[in-house]
Amino acid sequence: MMRAFFLCLIVSAAAALAGAESRAGEYRDLIWHDLLPEGEAERIARLQQMQAVEFGFNHFGTDQMPQLRTFNVVEELDGERVRIAGFVLPFDFAASGEVSRFLLVPFIGACIHVPPPPPNQLIYVQADPSVNVRGMWDPVFAEGVMRTRRQDTDLADSAYTLELTALHPYRN
Repeated sequence: MMRAFFLCLIVSAAAALAGAESRAGEYRDLIWHDLLPEGEAERIARLQQMQAVEFGFNHFGTDQMPQLRTFNVVEELDGERVRIAGFVLPFDFAASGEVSRFLLVPFIGACIHVPPPPPNQLIYVQADPSVNVRGMWDPVFAEGVMRTRRQDTDLADSAYTLELTALHPYRN
C-alpha cells in the first residue's frame, strides 16, 4: 500500500513537471538583441553617432530627436509564439489600469527620453481583451504571436507587432 502511494506521488510529480515544462516550451524566450538581424547593432550604433553629431546630444533640451528609421527585422520571428521581458508604454490608460494597446519597450523611460529606441527595438502590442497593468514602471513578460509588421504611432514607430495572449509580472 505504501509503495503504491509513493509510486502515485512520483507519477504525479513527474506529470506536474512535464506540464510546467510544456507550458514554458510553448513560447520561444527572446531578449531584445534577438530582434536585430546580424550586423544591425553595429549599424544602429553608427547611425546614432551620426545623429548625435548632426543634432547634438542634449538630454535637457526641449526639441525631440528623430527616431532612427531602422525597420530591419528577423523574418524568422514572424508567426512565432514568443515571450519577452520589457516595460509597458500605454497609448490609452483607463483609471482602472486597463490597457488595450501599448508599446513594449526594452528599458524604463524609453520614448520619454530622447532619442527613442529604433523601431526594431520596440514592439507594438494589441491586447484583446484589455489587460491590467499594475505599475507603469514594473517589468513584465509579454507572451503572444510575434509579427514582423510595422506600426506607425504618435509615440514612436515599431517594426514588430505582438498579438498578446498573456502579460505577467517579470520574475527571474
